[in-house]
Amino acid sequence: MHGPAKRLLTTAAIAAVAATALTGAAEAKPPRYERDLGRETLAANDGWAAAEGGTTGGSAATDDNVFTVDTWADLQEAVQGDQPKIVYVEGDIDAWTDAEGNALTCEDFNAPGYTWESYLETYDPEVWGWNEPSGPVEEARVRSYDDFRQHVMLRPGSNTTIVGVDDASVTHGSFFLSQVDNVIVRNLGVHDAYDCFPAWEGDAWDAEFDNFELSGATHVWLDHLTITDDGVEDYEGPDIWGQRLEIHDGAIDIVRGSDLVTVSWSHIQDHDKTMLIGNTNSDRYDEWEKLRVTIHHNWFENASQRAPRLRYGQNHVYNNFYTYDGDTSYPYYYSMGSGVHSAIYAENNAFHMPTIAPEDVLRNWGGEAIHIEGSRFNGKRVDLLAAFNEAYPDDALASEVDRGPELHGRVHPTVAVPWLVTAKAGAGRIC
Repeated sequence: MHGPAKRLLTTAAIAAVAATALTGAAEAKPPRYERDLGRETLAANDGWAAAEGGTTGGSAATDDNVFTVDTWADLQEAVQGDQPKIVYVEGDIDAWTDAEGNALTCEDFNAPGYTWESYLETYDPEVWGWNEPSGPVEEARVRSYDDFRQHVMLRPGSNTTIVGVDDASVTHGSFFLSQVDNVIVRNLGVHDAYDCFPAWEGDAWDAEFDNFELSGATHVWLDHLTITDDGVEDYEGPDIWGQRLEIHDGAIDIVRGSDLVTVSWSHIQDHDKTMLIGNTNSDRYDEWEKLRVTIHHNWFENASQRAPRLRYGQNHVYNNFYTYDGDTSYPYYYSMGSGVHSAIYAENNAFHMPTIAPEDVLRNWGGEAIHIEGSRFNGKRVDLLAAFNEAYPDDALASEVDRGPELHGRVHPTVAVPWLVTAKAGAGRIC
């Protein structure tokens, strides 16, 4: 049912609404699962998001701040404000829809003076040279991008829980958690955060939208999500002016001093820039004691890179399953990247990558050390750090980090990880 957000009300509240004839009142509809996931909070030991007060989201919401939504406009409205709130998502919500639910296309966001064809004609290097665009057509692209960004970004306030009901999903939307605290998103598919207005930078294309971007956010729990490009693969797109056209950015990017985050039991499938944690080598965001993130029991399937790539922060990466079957347009670059001042503590992760060598799982992006133990690669115990250091001695990493994990749940034996994670990770698999 389309229309304003449907509030889940007590009997007394329904009577009160009927008596006052409030505009937009709708039939109460409870979520369809035995457990009320909206009232659940993060366990006391479940990673970094459990530290320093824990993560409760909107679990304390009063009845008049509990919503069920099935349109993009209603979802955007329901997540506003910092009061505790629970938002249940039904069906497949498409962000490329207007307030009445009518489908939109990229062209519907074109500002006067911009079309994709005019952009290509104007800034063709044969005409413009190998320079960054400027002038009226670029200014029109920026206006188009700004309107598009405003429409497709979901900006939850603090103290929010967003839960998918049954097989609920969001397509074309980008979850932007900016300067907020205490947010939970669970049991939801999030697909194809597509940039309609990629920018030519004079030598390469750049896309802007992440499925999830945490910017200065704290106490965030992302759990049982399924994140995909929804079959719209960057690497099957055209090369324009000798460079691959990018239309997607990160799957889950945790940046600009975000802190105390747990990402658990999620399935990230067929994506390039998967999980960037820390977005600059400078200390402009004072991240020395921030970017503390736990990543556990996730399935990274055909993920090209950044699972994760870390700068500055402290990551506990355990019991994840990494698979790459080679039957995909996405190339494999690496899984874990150690950046400047980073501390990755990886344990009991499993890898099934028949076409990849074990020394290529790691990458040194200016880091000094990574702790990695208990890994199984293609069914065998392998010292991934020793393999990397032997193959790439100029980029060798030390084996001990100075900051280890403080809170975590059970670390399962690595041999159990493939079947455990493939059976339980992703939306619709909370048990």
